[in-house]
Amino acid sequence: MKRTGNLYNKLISDDNLRLALLEVNATHRWYPRHRPNKTVQWVEMDVDARVRELRRIISGMVEGSIRLPRPKKRTRWDKSAGKWRDINEPNLWPDQYVHHALVQVLQPVMMRGMDPHCCGSIRGRGIHYGMQCIKKWMKNDRAGTKYCLELDIRHFYDSIEPRIVLDRMRRLVKDFRVLRLVEEVVRDGVLIGIYCSQWFANTILQPLDRLIRESGLCAHYLRYMDNFTVFGSNKRKLHRLRRAIAAWLRGVRLRIKENWQVFPTGSRLPTALGYRFGRGYTLLRKRNLLRLRRTLSRYYRRRRATVRIAAALLSRLGQLRHCSSAAVLARIYRPGTQRKLKDVIRAYARKEQTRWNMYSGLTTAAASAPC
Repeated sequence: MKRTGNLYNKLISDDNLRLALLEVNATHRWYPRHRPNKTVQWVEMDVDARVRELRRIISGMVEGSIRLPRPKKRTRWDKSAGKWRDINEPNLWPDQYVHHALVQVLQPVMMRGMDPHCCGSIRGRGIHYGMQCIKKWMKNDRAGTKYCLELDIRHFYDSIEPRIVLDRMRRLVKDFRVLRLVEEVVRDGVLIGIYCSQWFANTILQPLDRLIRESGLCAHYLRYMDNFTVFGSNKRKLHRLRRAIAAWLRGVRLRIKENWQVFPTGSRLPTALGYRFGRGYTLLRKRNLLRLRRTLSRYYRRRRATVRIAAALLSRLGQLRHCSSAAVLARIYRPGTQRKLKDVIRAYARKEQTRWNMYSGLTTAAASAPC
């Protein structure tokens, strides 16, 4: 693949830095419970000055005179995965603005070799994008989906070494100043919680995606970050493919988790993206359905919902729109529940809008320095 150069001038251009400011501010205007974010207020009071300051910081990082502080590490319980995760939280200013400015320039380069069925952390390629693919394969290609291989990578983010990322980026980019900035961003590893990490993680697996496509050992293939779902007509070929994947991962100091499985789809439904896929129908994953039933039961017992419970229930009920849910709703759902939950959310939103104003109470101290 031909490498791309002359990216640094695009990186520090006014348009790119201004877009980075707008992208970050759009999702960070409020703290929890709708408290205004004073750093965002400070940035938006003088965008031109912040653009100049951000350019100076990026230049200093490339030259080695400025280093961003290490992100704060917090341990949080991931309900969907059922395990504790170490989440890294970088400072809003200037860390997250630098990360967005870098990804905006590198994104076209990284997307150029991206597999069409690589999902997760890519705009427009979320869970439902992958669902539509698997539904189509299961319904229209019975022979090609006779067997399924499911596997994922053990401690994916924690096991990625910075040199692997740099080696991969050197194959895509030849602008040494942008590569120097990438080296500075990943000096502590590919950390969960940093915006660049998800892009670098997808990028280093692009050669593996091509290997799987060109192997001729599978009929259909989808990857959601480090979770692989592979379909084929011959289980021996899928075992050979699994060994080839394991060998490739060993070359980049990664390895497959021990719970990989190859099974016939006629006796067991493939599970991916929170759903189970049959031929012409889709079911909600068992643990997601169990959590929905428990939350609904708690709500019906109390006969009232807090904002947190209402938001959680609406989110889980939204999952049922994308699967065969008529029988489930008939058993556990009472008519009118969704309307009552939305009323709770609307009442809370109206209360918060009258309580907080984005630019009310902005002090001189808050306007002079980030918080």
